[in-house]
Amino acid sequence: MPASVIRAAVCGATGYIGAQCVEILDRHPAIELTRLLGRSSAGKPFAAAVPGSRISLQVEGGMDVGDAEVVFAALPHTVAAAHAREWLDAGRVVVDMSADFRLTDPAAYARWYGLEHPAPDLCKQAVYSLVEFHREAIAASDLLAIPGCYPTASLLSSLPALREGLVEPDVVIDAKSGASGGGRSPSLGFHFSEVNESVRAYGVDGHRHKAEMIQELNAAAGRAVRLTFVPHLIPMTRGILATTYLHPVAGRRVADVAELMRGLCAANPFLRYDEVSPATKSVTGSNTAAVNVTDQDGVAVVTVAEDNLVKGGAGQAVQAVNIRFGLGETTGLPVSSQWP
Repeated sequence: MPASVIRAAVCGATGYIGAQCVEILDRHPAIELTRLLGRSSAGKPFAAAVPGSRISLQVEGGMDVGDAEVVFAALPHTVAAAHAREWLDAGRVVVDMSADFRLTDPAAYARWYGLEHPAPDLCKQAVYSLVEFHREAIAASDLLAIPGCYPTASLLSSLPALREGLVEPDVVIDAKSGASGGGRSPSLGFHFSEVNESVRAYGVDGHRHKAEMIQELNAAAGRAVRLTFVPHLIPMTRGILATTYLHPVAGRRVADVAELMRGLCAANPFLRYDEVSPATKSVTGSNTAAVNVTDQDGVAVVTVAEDNLVKGGAGQAVQAVNIRFGLGETTGLPVSSQWP
């Protein structure tokens, strides 16, 4: 490691997102893991709680982050918000991977999540850290709100064209996710016998991730955007594929959307333009999102594939921290996937 390293704590270290974060940070040349926190695995070495890991650092209970300069919080909703102020007041950079600070309006949080926000005054202080669109704000913030896995793929597919005024403000997104998106804690809907050999839509009347998508799309378009978003659970472990349908405005064509997305991918190290609609396996284990635009009878069909635990979670968090601390954006992050 270099002479000066950034000390990091991970809260919720043995859940799927937290564990992915730990493994990335362990290989990061400019970050030192100093504290791993997790209630269910407290007292165990990390390697005993996460099969296949070689990290021997012990998992501790509680929320004492020690001398960490940056806190990665992969915690249930409201938990990070309840501790964020004390961490910020102690001079830490807080990277929240839950939904606690994604919404700028605390009332919207209460409406979509059914809970009063524990720190409503911090909501407007947080920066929504969809990296490709908020680099300058990320670099100046101590409270980073990492987008949800579905919103990352969905916004990458829709926000650019809306921001440039190329398409109508009426967006339809069909998204599919592997079972790891449901987290590591046991849940009936994610049991093998419930998921295997089956595909189902859920949150059809309004998935809560829609709230942050609408917030960001409205801001990008400068007006109200109508969004229809339907997520699906599919029988695989990792990956999200978002298929987005956009209607070009009068005088614009699908080719304009494709040209915009090619340029966006060329300008961003973790976006890749594919000549055909991407498969999730082509990005598994990487922090890369793969993008394609296809013309179907004048409709722009935009597909984005990502690993929900990396680009859709822990990888994007580390990418944002690299920017916040002035490191190279790609430092310590996997760009390529294994194939097959």
